[in-house]
Amino acid sequence: MIRRPRLHLRDWLMIAVAVALMAIGSAFVHSASYRSGPMGEGYYTTSPLKQLQWVVLGGFLFVGVLFVNYRHLLEHAYVLYAIGLALLVYVLFRGVTSEEITARRWIDLGPIRLQPSEVMKILVILALARYLLYNERYREFGGLLGPFALALMPMLLIAKEPDLGTALVLAPVVFAMLYVAAARSRHLKIILLLAVASGPIVWMNLHPYQKERFLDFMAQEDRQHREQYQLKHSKIAIGSGGMWGQGLGAGPENRLNFIPAKTRNNDFIFAVICEEWGFVGANFVLALYFILLLLCARTAEETHHPAGRLIVLGVMTMIGTQVVVNAGMAAGQLPVVGITLPLISYGGSSLLATLLGLALVVNVSVYRQVALSGDDFDPEASARRGMGPIPEESFLRR
Repeated sequence: MIRRPRLHLRDWLMIAVAVALMAIGSAFVHSASYRSGPMGEGYYTTSPLKQLQWVVLGGFLFVGVLFVNYRHLLEHAYVLYAIGLALLVYVLFRGVTSEEITARRWIDLGPIRLQPSEVMKILVILALARYLLYNERYREFGGLLGPFALALMPMLLIAKEPDLGTALVLAPVVFAMLYVAAARSRHLKIILLLAVASGPIVWMNLHPYQKERFLDFMAQEDRQHREQYQLKHSKIAIGSGGMWGQGLGAGPENRLNFIPAKTRNNDFIFAVICEEWGFVGANFVLALYFILLLLCARTAEETHHPAGRLIVLGVMTMIGTQVVVNAGMAAGQLPVVGITLPLISYGGSSLLATLLGLALVVNVSVYRQVALSGDDFDPEASARRGMGPIPEESFLRR
């Protein structure tokens, strides 16, 4: 069902904050794309132009999603999820690599390359919201197998690429959605303890460079390693920014290639922001993220449809996790796992996934009071409602 959306003031504010973050991102992707030569000469790569192309494409996607009620997307959530899994399997065998890394993460679509793992984060959120809407078994410990399996399957495929950072983002998403859906807290704590206990098994299956990154984090001043060099200069850049920064495009750690070129416009772009905008500028960026998450939380609070509330919470958790991990690893407070700063880092697939998630949040806000004549997802939905508590009530009970 296509319907002209009517945006509220909060929706416009959310869009304005997202546009501001993308504008900041475009400026710093341009700054971080400078390459200095041995004789002092320099040039800019084509990354800023490519990023602007992705911004335009993401804008069209954002607007398009607003014209389709999110409940109709939920109706096809499992089909979309299956397509996403198929693309992740395809990437492992036929995917392409980038110029900087050897991991298979992209599908070549001619003029663009798509990273299915980024889009899969949104598809997992939709699938989990659909599952939790009509399935009450997750209140039992054994019933948690379903929702965790929905997240674990793509996590394993994404980690196989390898892309550990993107895979790990799904973990807090599923925990947060289950918690709000009123899963038993003690059951979630047991699952968390089991995950921690499986640490040795996970460690044995990590790639050597992933192990080195963790060891670098644990002994930041005692090891000399390629990844440690990157982290060292990231922290120098953050410290050298001072209160007001060196000025856009004037940071020496960025300008003179001390922060490696392959990471400073994506995984370590927060270090560039700190160096060139200083403490004040970095906190301004973090404040924009805080406002964005606050607006998402307000949307979830005013949404009466349980699945809509879960979608908003899932997107909110996804964005918040990426911000915390990206900023934390740039400052040496978290291990380097390779994860983008939403709406700011260079990367088309990441930008599209974040805009798609925010479009769903605005969609939930726009259609939160719209009743659909065909709102049942399957023929047995009304019967289930008659046999037990309606989903709205079940989500409020602990």
